[in-house]
Amino acid sequence: MKSYPAYKNSGVPWLGEIPEHWEIQRFANTFRERKTKVSDKEYPPISVTKQGILPQLEKVAKTDNGDNRKLVCEGDFVINSRSDRKGSSGISAYTGSVSLINHVFIPMEGWDRSFLHHLLRSVPFQEEFYQKGHGIVADLWTTRYSDISSSYLPVPPLSEQAAIASYLDRKCGEIDEMVRRRQAIIERLRELKQALIAKAVTKGLHPDVPMKDSGIPWLGQIPEGWSVQPLKYMFSFRKGLPITKADLIDEGLPVISYGQVHSRDNSGTRLTEQLLRYVSPDYAVSYPNAAVPINSFIFADTSEDLEGCGNCVYNDSMPNLFAGYHSIILNTISRNSARYLAYLFKSDTWRKQIRTAVSGVKVFSISKRILKACSLLVPPLPEQAAIVAYLDKKCAAIDELISRHGQIVEKLKELKASAIAHVVTGKVDIRERA
Repeated sequence: MKSYPAYKNSGVPWLGEIPEHWEIQRFANTFRERKTKVSDKEYPPISVTKQGILPQLEKVAKTDNGDNRKLVCEGDFVINSRSDRKGSSGISAYTGSVSLINHVFIPMEGWDRSFLHHLLRSVPFQEEFYQKGHGIVADLWTTRYSDISSSYLPVPPLSEQAAIASYLDRKCGEIDEMVRRRQAIIERLRELKQALIAKAVTKGLHPDVPMKDSGIPWLGQIPEGWSVQPLKYMFSFRKGLPITKADLIDEGLPVISYGQVHSRDNSGTRLTEQLLRYVSPDYAVSYPNAAVPINSFIFADTSEDLEGCGNCVYNDSMPNLFAGYHSIILNTISRNSARYLAYLFKSDTWRKQIRTAVSGVKVFSISKRILKACSLLVPPLPEQAAIVAYLDKKCAAIDELISRHGQIVEKLKELKASAIAHVVTGKVDIRERA
């Protein structure tokens, strides 16, 4: 793609050179801040996401501070002030309310709002925005209006802003459609994997084997040689460390945190696939019962949605590991294959027991009592080993396909981000293609 005929130095580090006929303008001269406090009873809650500004979904966890929110009007630009939410922003197509951690900006006259949407969601501006902030760690690092107000934005002629916006709307729409198709394939592959696991751990590998009634509604018919055993007789139960996010550090004693356990994609997942965090080694002395031996499981003790109830992570090889906050540790005390149990815990069919036992509205609690009341479907040991070998092979092949499509999705997202950044900062001239 071609560049503009002539450039000039903008004097703005994050912009560099801009087309000769473009201007620059301070953020404070481009936006006014909207600080109106409202209630979500008067103005419906909307979410500030990496996909833009969207109506808040009913199933997401909501704060109890619904009377202390900010007003957003259609056409406002909204951005999350915290750096761990980088990329969560956009021009709103809705009038509603957002939490106080978000900034609401009213664009001045003389700007194409769609152009502003792309400009302020671009990676270069996002980096500039959060670089101006203050804090200690990512989830405590915030940027205020006063921090960003002296920064500069590029100002193409209004007609050119419209042309850029039109081009990027079309280009981003094409890329988004390709991403959507790949993600749909990934979701179908995940469903196939879940179906394979559920069938293997509840019906076995041989379709012609004699069956019997399990006596349990969620199971129905099971292979004749299998048994149903209470979970409470197969594990000992302990709690994770009484810590918060603020206690997590970059080096020290390995700990798996609540967020990693709760992630739906991690359920039953082997720990070697996880990105660990750390805490001070002093915790090993103070809380030895929070240790997670190899072949043990870590369950999240709360969930913000019903689908996440029963998510767990399997420690197959990590010594000296500790479980973090909001977790329950299940230490194996039976001869059964932990690898088989990891697949069983991954099964949505098994987790139905937990989902029907929990109660809650915004947050669901998964207690030791609920876990102990669950039943496990136990094949003979040789059959457990056969199921593990079968699922290891099948799931590895599916995971490889998921990984390939996931890599393509990431490259498409990088392509989109690069296209936006180059066009809104004037590095590429699209006027003839708009």
